[in-house]
Amino acid sequence: MFHLLVDMLERVGFLIALAFVFSRSRWMRGYMSYGGDGTYPWRFVLFFSLYAMLGTYSGVTVTDYSYRPAPWIGEISPASAIANSRSVGVVIAGLLGGPWIGLLVGGLAGLHRYSLGGFVAVACMIAPLLQGLLGGLCRRPLRKRLRRASSSAIRLAFLAGLLAELLQMGLILLIARPWHDALTLVSLIGGPQTLANSIGVALFFVLYQTIESEEDRIGTEHARKALHIADLTMPLWRLPFDRAVEEVARTLNEETKAVGASFLKGSSELAHQGRKTAYFIDLPLETQNRTTLGAFRLFYERVRELSPSRRLMLRTLAGLMSQQYAFVEAERQAQLLADAEIRSLQAQMNPHFLFNVLNTVKSFIRTKPDEARTLVTQLSRFLRTNMKNSSRTLITIREELELVTSYLSLTQARLGDQLQLVTEIDERAVERLLPPFTIQPLVENAILHGTRNSGRPGLIRIRIREQGGEVEVSVEDNGSGMPLHGERSGGEEHAGMALDNIAQRLGYHYGTEEPLEIRSEPGRGTLVRFRIPAPAEPTKPAARRLG
Repeated sequence: MFHLLVDMLERVGFLIALAFVFSRSRWMRGYMSYGGDGTYPWRFVLFFSLYAMLGTYSGVTVTDYSYRPAPWIGEISPASAIANSRSVGVVIAGLLGGPWIGLLVGGLAGLHRYSLGGFVAVACMIAPLLQGLLGGLCRRPLRKRLRRASSSAIRLAFLAGLLAELLQMGLILLIARPWHDALTLVSLIGGPQTLANSIGVALFFVLYQTIESEEDRIGTEHARKALHIADLTMPLWRLPFDRAVEEVARTLNEETKAVGASFLKGSSELAHQGRKTAYFIDLPLETQNRTTLGAFRLFYERVRELSPSRRLMLRTLAGLMSQQYAFVEAERQAQLLADAEIRSLQAQMNPHFLFNVLNTVKSFIRTKPDEARTLVTQLSRFLRTNMKNSSRTLITIREELELVTSYLSLTQARLGDQLQLVTEIDERAVERLLPPFTIQPLVENAILHGTRNSGRPGLIRIRIREQGGEVEVSVEDNGSGMPLHGERSGGEEHAGMALDNIAQRLGYHYGTEEPLEIRSEPGRGTLVRFRIPAPAEPTKPAARRLG
């Protein structure tokens, strides 16, 4: 019996050594992480089925109340049996994959054993099914212990292997005939096989914990590295975008052990450092609303350099850089909004603006007292709406139009027949969101150019309509036009700054490079148009692609 135990331990040692060799591969590490590759469970079933069959083939033939050592099992005579390590693979499959995986692996391993024959073939066909189920039922408590890195996980794995072997010995005594031969077989192989296979299951999870500890250590180092790189890239995002991605690509190339790094925006490459290879991973750069601005592509010499822990570190780094970019952009947008608010308040409190409004009210007090009261109400509403909207990031189109209405009421009272207003408002679009102080400055610019040096009454057309989920907003005048390039006068400079501010805020919120479409012809008028894209449906984060 002692010699049989030694032979069994040798064979179990061979299986564990084989598992260790395979554990160095990326796909095997995935299989060992509970359930393996969730996308391809049949690969997991196939691997551990072959692993269990190998445990059968590497067993020891037992016949005539003795055993005969052999390197490989061939044909089994009707009076023979096998002292084997099949249950090691079956129980491990159940412990890793759960009851159904354990049943599938046990079923395949059992059918294979039945095909070899022998007087215990039926018992040895049924036993793996129950062993796999037993391993699957122990999966949850084993997982909890492994997460705590507790030594009780090894004891539980040993106990699962022990119970699985005792179950098999009981089935042999219950089913195999003649019963006297079954009893003799169990008395010969029961102790060595049970002990050796229980040790084999426990050793596998010793190996599992060792690999997990190594992965945790490497993961900690990679997390520290990711935070270090994030510290280096944070100030770079305050540079202009093209310069920022160039500097970030240089930093990634130097700090991630990549042989090259580039930044891709669509089909364009905005920056590149180092050299390119066939093996790369993309790190997407996203805005707060998950709009992808582009991706940093890191190139490596060999695909094995992209270990699971390194890929996890790089994905984490991609998330950190996206958050950094969003934070810096939020600061920039807050400053733009503050600038827009200041300019708007300056325009409101401009002595000339107030003088015109108050002078109009004064002239109406005697001749049109009701209209004078209306103008005071509109001025109060205009100022109050401005103050309310200045503290918000997004407002509805309806709220922006309330501001425009108040502004136009004040302006039309002063200009009278010199200003005509035409509006086309699609009620389906008025609840959509846009940045505050977006339409009102466009209307202000249109009045500035629509009533100056044109020799005819000014016409302002405001059109808001929904088309295919998008909302199109346009403001048009029939005035003298405005220069799109070159030197501008003081008023035109103010108008240009307002347009730049609006364009930057629209680009930030909707991810468009040139959100404002401006058409202007001298003597014929100006059209300014922008689009609000359809709301994005919530989607699950896409899996990162490895080239």
